[in-house]
Formats: sequence, structure tokens, C-alpha cells
Amino acid sequence: ADFCGSRRLLKMSEELRLPIPIAGPSITSLELDYVQDALQTAWYQNANKYNQAFENAFAKFTGRRYAVSLPSCTSALHLCLAALGIKAGDEVIVPDFTWIASSAPIDYMGATPRFADVDPRTWCISEAHVEELINAKTRAIIAVDLYGHMPNYEALNKISEKYGIALIEDAAEAFGSQYKGEQAGSFGIAACFSFHGSKTMTTGEGGMLVTNNEDFFKRVLVLRDHGRDARDKNFWNREVAFKYKMSSL
Repeated sequence: ADFCGSRRLLKMSEELRLPIPIAGPSITSLELDYVQDALQTAWYQNANKYNQAFENAFAKFTGRRYAVSLPSCTSALHLCLAALGIKAGDEVIVPDFTWIASSAPIDYMGATPRFADVDPRTWCISEAHVEELINAKTRAIIAVDLYGHMPNYEALNKISEKYGIALIEDAAEAFGSQYKGEQAGSFGIAACFSFHGSKTMTTGEGGMLVTNNEDFFKRVLVLRDHGRDARDKNFWNREVAFKYKMSSL
């Protein structure tokens, strides 16, 4: 009896050590049908039909004018900084409690991350500490919506306007969250989402950038496609840029 009881306790302890997922996928026949259709039809002149449908629906849901589908949220953040012209010598404020992908794109641009403390109530960036870190080199603030929580965007918007510093919303983990009735993705010059398998909604891998700024949107489109402007003749590269496109699958 003692042996059997020990075995049961050991099994229970092993089960208790299993990690609790933040989120996970729900795959139904609908998703399988869409993937099969994309495999069969999303080529040539129809190559972007699923991307465009996804972008249009996403922009509408978040209340933004433009949406750009991308391979990851990391690439979305990278494009934001590139479109803003962030460079070596610049500083970007980011919370010190987040995943590395929130700050890595700052290094991609040769800029310096400045790490702000977080609010103990939300685990999101502290607007008070953000203002303390601002100096002549500060070019942008990346605010992260963490575990579905959102920071004080009312205060962050005021800081952004007061100092003329771009605000970027990293909403990787917050699709469907709201701040005072406004959807996650509504804040800053642009917001970035993740569709990794651990996120609220998944495409396996993937990301989305949303914005209301037309010039910013057009610049992002050029930067994500090897420096090509869609208004130019085909395969005409005006600069060295990036390859950041989402698969139709």
C-alpha cells in the first residue's frame, strides 16, 4: 500500500511540474479548409488574397486605417524603427520586464535601449520612469502590453506629444485586450502583434503592423520588400532593405 501510494504521489508531483501555457491554438476544420484552399489557389495573381483579407479584417477590428502582415512581431518592431529612421546614437525606451524581441530591434538599428521600470499593478512600463529617462538622444518609446495587460496609454500619449517622441505599441500578447474601451493596437504611431503559437491568435508564426499614418505605412511597405516601391517598374530596388512578408498559408 505504501509503495502504491508513493507511486501516486510521484505521478501527481510530475504532473504538477508541467508548465501552464499562456495560450494555445484551437484548430478546427475551418482552419484546415482555409489552409488547403491557400495551398491550391493562393498563387500568381491571387498570391496575396488571404493576406489582404486578413489585413483588412485586422485593421477594422483594431480601428486602424492600415495593416501590414509580416513574418513576426519582431519584424514589425524592426520596421517601425527603420521607418522612423532610428540610427546609431539614438536611444529607445523599452520596459525591462518583457521578452528580448521587444528590445532586440533597437540593437538591429545600432541604437541603444534604455530600460524603464514597470508598474507593479500591471507589470507594464511605468510612465513615471519613462519620463525620467528621456533626454536629447531619445527617439522612441516601445510600450509593451504584457500578458494581456496594458500600460497607462493616456499618460504615455501625453509624454509622446510633450517631447515629440514616437510611441510604438508592442501588442504581441494583447490581441483583444482593451484600454478604456480602446482595442489593443490603437495606440502610438504604430502597433505590432504576434501570431506565434503561444499568442492569443496564431498563424503558427507571423505578425502584424497597424497604423493610421499614410506616409509611415507607405515607408513600411517599401522597407519590407527589399526597398521596392509598388509604383515603380517590377524588380526596381531603390535601396537595400528587408524581406518581411507573411506566407498566404
